[in-house]
Amino acid sequence: MRHPDAEALLASCSNEIARLRHLVDQKLRTRPADYNRLFGDLLALAGHPHWSASLGDFDDDFYAVSCPHCEAEVTIAVGGYGCYSAMRDWDRGDVERRTLRPAPAEELRDPGGWMHATAGRDGQHRLAEGIRHVFGCAECPACGTVFNIAEAHTAANLPPVLETYVAAAHDRPADGGESAVRACSSP
Repeated sequence: MRHPDAEALLASCSNEIARLRHLVDQKLRTRPADYNRLFGDLLALAGHPHWSASLGDFDDDFYAVSCPHCEAEVTIAVGGYGCYSAMRDWDRGDVERRTLRPAPAEELRDPGGWMHATAGRDGQHRLAEGIRHVFGCAECPACGTVFNIAEAHTAANLPPVLETYVAAAHDRPADGGESAVRACSSP
């Protein structure tokens, strides 16, 4: 996805990519032992390489994002240690913890809604619950701004060649993160 001709390559192979996506989705329905790896493959085939590369199993996952308001580095934890946002301190660990606000399943927008539905369909409850948290909201411990975690993560990790493509495909402006704050402005 970082190749300068990636868009042309994807466009020229769209039928093959759609077929592979269908085959991987069929395999996921069988609940294979390597479900999480295949789920990551499905995300990549669906045009979400940043989620494919970073989404874990939510046993103990950590994501570093920047607050869209003050640009402080915020650690997002989802897993056995809890579901929170914090400031990471080398000596003291995660400090100034704030509980995450998971998105209600019925309010998840794509790709989170599709990811949650797929994991739920296949009985992957920890994965589905983790997706609700990662597509929910966090409070910045530094300034108190509540922001959308997934939008902040996407802004920081989307390969440059896909930024405009994904924004257009999801009918979102490429606004540098301001929509991440607006998405969580209500409690």
